[in-house]
Amino acid sequence: MPKFSVIVTFDVTEPHLQGSLDSLAHQDQGRDDVEVVLVPVAPPDAASADDAQHELTAAGPPASGEPSSAEAGGQGVDADDDPDEADEADEGEDASEQLREAPEEESDEAVDTARAEGLAAAGEFAAAPPAGLAVSLVQEAAESHGAARSRGAAASSGEYLMFVAGGDRLSSYALSYLGRSLDASGSEVAAGNVYRFNDLGTRPSNAHRSVFSRTRTGLDVHGLPALLSDRRYGNKLWRRSLWDRLPAGTFAPAAGSGHDPDLDTDLDVVRALFAVRSIDVLAAPVLLLRDRAVGDDLTSAAGISRRLAALTELSSALSGPDRDLWDSRALRSDVRSVLLRLDDADDAARKVFMDLANAYLGTVSRSVLDGLAPLHRLNYFLVRKRQDERLLEALTFQKSVELKKAPVVRRGLHYYIRYPFFEDAEAGVPREVYRADSELKVRQKTECVEWRDGRLVVSGRVGIVHLRAARRWQQQVVAFALNADTGRRIPVPVKVRRAAEYRLPDVPTAARHDFGGFEISVDPARLRSGGGWHSARWQLELVVINRGLVRRRIVGNPVSGQPERPPYREVAEDVWVRPTWDRDKKLSIAVSPVQARLREHRVTRVGARPELVLGGEFVAPPAAETRRLRLTRSPGTARLEYPLEVDGARFCVRVPVDDLVDNAVDEGTRMLRQELWQVELVTPDDRTAAVVMPEDVESAAYAAVDGYHEVAVQRTSSGHVRLRGGWAHPVVRDVSWSGRNLVLEGYYSAQAKAELVFKALGRDEEHPVALTREGTSFRATFTPADIPTLSGTLPLSAGSYQLWARVRREDGTSTDIGAEVDIELLHRLPLRMETPERSYAFADTGSDMPVLRVSSDLRPEEKGTYAQTLLRETVYPALRNEPLRPDILFDSYTGRQFSDSPHSIYAELRSREEWADHPMSWLVKDGQVNLPDDLTRVRHNGRDFYEALARSSHLVTNSRQPAWFTRRPGQVVVQTWHGSMLKRIGFDIENIRGKSRDYHEKLAWETRQWDYLVSPSPWATPILRRAFRFEGEILETGYPRNDIFFSARREAIAERTRRRLGLPEGKKVVLYAPTWRDDKYYTRGKHKLDLHLDLRRMYEKLGDDHVLLVRRHPRVVDSVPIVGRDFVYDVSLYPEIMELFLITDVLVTDYSSMMFDFANTGRPMLFFTYDIESYRDNLRGFYFDFEETAPGPLLKHSDDVIGALLDVDEVAARYGDKYKAFTDRFCPLDDGNAAARVVDRVFGAG
Repeated sequence: MPKFSVIVTFDVTEPHLQGSLDSLAHQDQGRDDVEVVLVPVAPPDAASADDAQHELTAAGPPASGEPSSAEAGGQGVDADDDPDEADEADEGEDASEQLREAPEEESDEAVDTARAEGLAAAGEFAAAPPAGLAVSLVQEAAESHGAARSRGAAASSGEYLMFVAGGDRLSSYALSYLGRSLDASGSEVAAGNVYRFNDLGTRPSNAHRSVFSRTRTGLDVHGLPALLSDRRYGNKLWRRSLWDRLPAGTFAPAAGSGHDPDLDTDLDVVRALFAVRSIDVLAAPVLLLRDRAVGDDLTSAAGISRRLAALTELSSALSGPDRDLWDSRALRSDVRSVLLRLDDADDAARKVFMDLANAYLGTVSRSVLDGLAPLHRLNYFLVRKRQDERLLEALTFQKSVELKKAPVVRRGLHYYIRYPFFEDAEAGVPREVYRADSELKVRQKTECVEWRDGRLVVSGRVGIVHLRAARRWQQQVVAFALNADTGRRIPVPVKVRRAAEYRLPDVPTAARHDFGGFEISVDPARLRSGGGWHSARWQLELVVINRGLVRRRIVGNPVSGQPERPPYREVAEDVWVRPTWDRDKKLSIAVSPVQARLREHRVTRVGARPELVLGGEFVAPPAAETRRLRLTRSPGTARLEYPLEVDGARFCVRVPVDDLVDNAVDEGTRMLRQELWQVELVTPDDRTAAVVMPEDVESAAYAAVDGYHEVAVQRTSSGHVRLRGGWAHPVVRDVSWSGRNLVLEGYYSAQAKAELVFKALGRDEEHPVALTREGTSFRATFTPADIPTLSGTLPLSAGSYQLWARVRREDGTSTDIGAEVDIELLHRLPLRMETPERSYAFADTGSDMPVLRVSSDLRPEEKGTYAQTLLRETVYPALRNEPLRPDILFDSYTGRQFSDSPHSIYAELRSREEWADHPMSWLVKDGQVNLPDDLTRVRHNGRDFYEALARSSHLVTNSRQPAWFTRRPGQVVVQTWHGSMLKRIGFDIENIRGKSRDYHEKLAWETRQWDYLVSPSPWATPILRRAFRFEGEILETGYPRNDIFFSARREAIAERTRRRLGLPEGKKVVLYAPTWRDDKYYTRGKHKLDLHLDLRRMYEKLGDDHVLLVRRHPRVVDSVPIVGRDFVYDVSLYPEIMELFLITDVLVTDYSSMMFDFANTGRPMLFFTYDIESYRDNLRGFYFDFEETAPGPLLKHSDDVIGALLDVDEVAARYGDKYKAFTDRFCPLDDGNAAARVVDRVFGAG
């Protein structure tokens, strides 16, 4: 009988099944212990199961469809989407990420192929399984995934069950890792971490990050309530004995239940978790979850009714503490996920929600409701009182930036959060609804860990959120050393110190200081027990007393750099105190008598097989009793063991190099890479002894014979031995600044071709590093203050940049390998270089990886919320009393570009003699714009920014201005705007997503500061006046930016643009420039690249005579996939899109206003509008009938775009009349003189 049964349920239309099957074939668990049961699921529109069975048998193409929304993740959130209770480290993460997945559209042809390939893959895998693997295919298609799981379980015989959805993948160690945990713990379920993936790469699932931050065994949902947010099937291994005792119907709703069988299946997992006696939670990812579209509509009356009924039904099936736990979780996540969509629902759907939510709330205990966070209490108070309009206002508030800015106020002895309707007598919300208690949390960070005069000194900053210690008496701190094993607590000295405000760098020039600094001093002698030194693990606890509130916090949260690698010290012979950070980033101080130490290492060959030889000595029990070396692959996903050769107090062990290299994990496009091995000696009764690596034993890397890989012997930050086997990593051994050049020297053991790149964290940006190699040594030079870009030479923008090696394989592909910092170099880091504009620091991340940290161009006294408040509320008003200066301030896209209509107006002014030497300035954000010498740079958010807005006589902008800006007498403000009107703008957008409640009031105030508003056409003028409620003068001149199309220099500009981009001669240029999607984002301000073009197929069909330029919207952070040779060019950073239009033969866009500009070229336009119904009806809305008016075809599928490009001349001819009508309607003023008309009216005719 097999040990593991893996049930794969897949839609008969699943196009990605082969990837799932491949991941099963590559499991490191012995195949004799595994059986695979493949269970097809009938397509949603199949007339009957018999129809589905006929299609399966005939291998014909069934109806299109991805797995259902429930199968893709259900409707519940994967983690608490709870702004009141979010951990500070997780601020900004989208805990409801699965509710906004990017759909994976396929062309008709591609889907037909996927149908055939998907069905064929299942049959072929079952007919010819990998050697030793038992595979069976259930012939009758199930009607749902829930039924398929039950059917697969019944058809299987393994001791353990695992369920995988077609299209998802398992990590190669998933079965052995989960199974080993269940074998050891005796638990009923083991759950592992989850990563997500799509065609652009793999990433950790935000929703699973906190639950799976570390390994824990033998839990239940009461011990770890966050488990209720993990509702995946594919990351869990179930004991069959548990499965068999679960009530019938737990995973397959009974017929007639009224439920769509593949909706709300996430709640089935919740039911099962309440029945589980013990569960293991394992930190390593076991499931790679494919991004899918989710289609369940929680804004319709039917969707709301179904979901709330399912939640209520689950609640009623539970009792006692289980029910209270579930109700609390459901109100904070599941019910709230419906509530947050009410602003998109109609009145009838809102009434359904109010009725059903009130019915559910009526069954919830008072203690559960009172235990909710203030924001939830407010929401449900308004629901109970049926205050619909106020509830919608509260929803707008909590979706906006207002939420994080809500202040805390004191009334009597208690604190309250000023959420909407606080102390509003008309609303009648009791003050207790807003009372803050656990929300007033301690925040703490560690900024230094060092040894001083024989004591361990730990310093940093600490305070209670919202209660800044402006005065010394407001905050006191007490510290204890806490024995993590026994609970013993001893007081240790701590000092309160004056420091910079929590979020600011702790420098004397910071904008504001308070008494939030602390410094703990630990005498290691206090850590002895029983009069001697014994192994123990200690933590440091801070007790913070602030204005009568008492909060406790274990010291943790190290800032990046030196504090992440605290030094260790010998306090007695062979006794060391070793501070380290645990997986939760808490400081752990280990008292560690040495048990064994390494004395040597080398690689020898036994025949053709190289072996790593480790030699050492026993020091103290139980090391002398050990007989095996155990290597555990971090974070515990595999084990290897080897016998020791013992000679008295010395030992030797031989580890085949191939074992380490072959057992490295490298999956999920670099994100799932496991190469590090913990080293322990093991006794016959399974006690372990750590092995120390003394300072006189050097680290080394030994190249593998293939030229790409290596094994390395390394010293950890705590002084122990660690092995690494896998890809060879370049190691930086020396670093220096030579003028503005960063010089890196190090070694790289492999012979592979490689280059170094700095890659930005959090965005798509990378920069090559000049590299020279001599044998295994390398030298690299990088000049971060002078980076060549499509916009000219610029400094690196603010942020962190990790150093990677890009290794080229013989087949032409490449992989990126993280560089490392030699441990001997760490004490010299960070190494800084200052320029007049900003600072650069070479440091390490605490996990061996080099990082270059670049500051912004703001000065210390300008950084932080307080500094900006001071500049806004004190400095700016004072500067408004100073005389106006005869200066013109230009702004394009809030300082991001030197472009658009402001640039054209600037150029027109400079062309006139009377303005040729006039003082002019340009707003620049973070130094990322090159300017001509006759413009003064104004730093966005710097003091000069506030002064320029206060004192410049003219402001010419295409962007929104800050709400605090007030035009003063004598100032002139020209708003050129930045787009023509297809999508609704301003007051015409009914549902303002992510904006504050007073958005329209701020907009009304802002538009009153404008003197002139530029209109591109007579058609646009009334829309602009209405949408902005603008009462000033509208300059109906056309957009100055479009003058370039009529310039006598346009051909020269086009030729210069082609050279800058390096485009091949003689190829047709296609520009794809989509707009961003309001609802497709990772976190606020970071949107997904909703790329539905099949770039590979485009290359195959068009690559011979076309090039494709792709321009991401500035809000989009995903990378553009580079496909083919000299085909795809990412031009997102090119400063002026009008210049790109000059070289573009065909524009492919969607709803972007650039269509109105490009129409001046007369060249073809194609509109890739795969989501037009949703975009038009749900997101933004249009000002005119786009389908009827568009000057080119509206295309739904990638293959449609390819076909239109192949036949573009015929398409252009077919749309010739519409194109002319479009141009006549929207571009009648574009003649090359718009800038002149604006200048004549605003500045006077020349």
